[in-house]
Amino acid sequence: MKRLAVLVATAFALTVGVSSAAAGGQDRSNLKNYQHVWVIMMENTGYDALIGNPNAPWINSAAATYGLATNYFGVIHPSQPNYVAITAGITGNDTDNDETLDVPNLVDQLEANGKTWRDYQQSLSLCNGNKLAHACGNQLYERKHNPFVSYLDVQTNPARMANVVDLSQLDSDLASGNVADYNFIAPDQCHDMHGRAATPADPCDFSQVQSLIATGDAFLSDTVGKIMSAPSWNGNSVIFVVWDESDFTGSPSDFGFGDTSGCCDSPPGHGGGHVVALAISHSDHSARTSDVAYNHYSVLRTIQDGWQLGCLGFTCDTANVPAMSDLVGPQG
Repeated sequence: MKRLAVLVATAFALTVGVSSAAAGGQDRSNLKNYQHVWVIMMENTGYDALIGNPNAPWINSAAATYGLATNYFGVIHPSQPNYVAITAGITGNDTDNDETLDVPNLVDQLEANGKTWRDYQQSLSLCNGNKLAHACGNQLYERKHNPFVSYLDVQTNPARMANVVDLSQLDSDLASGNVADYNFIAPDQCHDMHGRAATPADPCDFSQVQSLIATGDAFLSDTVGKIMSAPSWNGNSVIFVVWDESDFTGSPSDFGFGDTSGCCDSPPGHGGGHVVALAISHSDHSARTSDVAYNHYSVLRTIQDGWQLGCLGFTCDTANVPAMSDLVGPQG
């Protein structure tokens, strides 16, 4: 962790406000400027558990219609470090315990460059105003899936904390046009495919794997449909749908952290596993796939490059963390 802290501090001091260099010298001009960015983070489901699964019709349709990264990985196990990775370029304390991280993060970059942001958390309203709660609503909301409240300079700043809202606000924001430049969406544990410890008869129980997949697929169909039907779905806007880590080993009914594959500065032998990543670009409607090795650092770097925000942590390692330029933005 000391190595990470040094890397983060050095990278932030040198690079905030400076566009990252291109991997392999590739021209970054094709990413251009995003109107709106959406990141939807799903949970604990491996690539092979979703692609070809009849219980995930929207996901499979989207994979055949938009951009699909076929060689995408979680950064590490368990969940929370992946949420930190996609918003700060490091993995934090590598646990699911509540944490407060005094590190530079995406919010700092966005605000320094005049960009607005919003963090939509489903079932956050069940916390009765306590946005630092560990869990609420019988494990529906979990703080480990909300990275922004774990950054010291967010949780101590009321104006920033006001951007952390319940997902129920999404409909009114889309209807009013009050849509931030950057938007993060975390479904609750009954809609993100994670599940909770309930009873075997509960469709949200950990054991109800296929029910959780079907519910999560329906959530994505509804949520992405709303975004793409709104006036703010314009220009070079993009939606990333990613799964934090792989959880299924072998068959879709097998539950466990057996897949530790990774890439792009994941800890050797301790990656987060092979997962699905979808990129839906308003300005490029072609169906396409990429077999380039990507992970959550790559999503963050893609956003940073598009807005010329600079880099954070491992997104500064342009030799090993490529931007997903073959899946988003105008191609030319």
